Amino acid sequence: MLYQARHRYILSQKELLRELEVVCTTKAGEEIWVEFSCSAVQTELEGLYDFVYIGRDITERKQEELEIRRSLAKEQELRQVKSRFFSMLAHEFGNPLNIVLFATQILKEYGDEITNEEKQEYLEHVKSASKHMAQLLDDVRLLSSAEAGKLKFNPAPVDLPKFCSELVESIKISYGQNHKINFTCRKSLPPAKQTERESEQTQKWSALDAKLLRHILTNLLSNAVKYSPIDSYIDFELNCHHEKATFKIKDAGIGIPIEDQEQLFESYYRAQNVGKIPGTGLGLSIVKQCVDLHGGQIEFSSETGLGTTFIVTIPFYK
Repeated sequence: MLYQARHRYILSQKELLRELEVVCTTKAGEEIWVEFSCSAVQTELEGLYDFVYIGRDITERKQEELEIRRSLAKEQELRQVKSRFFSMLAHEFGNPLNIVLFATQILKEYGDEITNEEKQEYLEHVKSASKHMAQLLDDVRLLSSAEAGKLKFNPAPVDLPKFCSELVESIKISYGQNHKINFTCRKSLPPAKQTERESEQTQKWSALDAKLLRHILTNLLSNAVKYSPIDSYIDFELNCHHEKATFKIKDAGIGIPIEDQEQLFESYYRAQNVGKIPGTGLGLSIVKQCVDLHGGQIEFSSETGLGTTFIVTIPFYK
């Protein structure tokens, strides 16, 4: 579509005419892009010109350019994610693989010369390294399934206080006794005049997906342990309400820099202050996916050097 306009103006010889691209609003209220080209026409008076503007609707072209820019930005983002992924794999698999190779080589070449106790120690190293690699593969598969929409949500009744207590003991066994995890459970009481039917309904509300919940709490608690000083305290609080459960995990660790907080739940992303602390950058991304499948929310507050607090709120399935 072409548009034409004319106006009169005194133009010096040094002034230049150029094309303009502007956003215009049609009578129907629709915004469109119009490209104007300008031509100067000498009038009967010297130095006085008529200007003729011819406008062309370039909305379609602008939309195509926008899609191209979006595609390029997406492609660049995918390249960055892929780069982080391969970097993480190389690092996280490299260390345990080296341990396995070293231990097996020692057992093969010096198996007859070392004691049974030393053999057992090397075998434990192999077991631990293999477990680490298996866990990494499980995390990658889980995240891949979640991003492809193939991760299933299967709610069922869960005894939350017992579930959380057992999980805390499991974390202590996995990470040793160098951190104190204080677990507390608070339940809100039902209404005094609650009917039998309402009581039965309340029991039904305690349904969650135990498998997904385990991923959520295991990652948050293990991170709290991993990024906190030895002998520090970690507070884990469970609040059960009639329609939701709230999990609060607070540590006194290294904290998350402000500049990293916006990207915290992105896959393979790690904060800049983690140093040599091992990690894949998958844990919090998995947590976010599992919370979303529950229809819940996750919030956090953190300050560098002063610790981090995560709050996860999950509605009970009805």
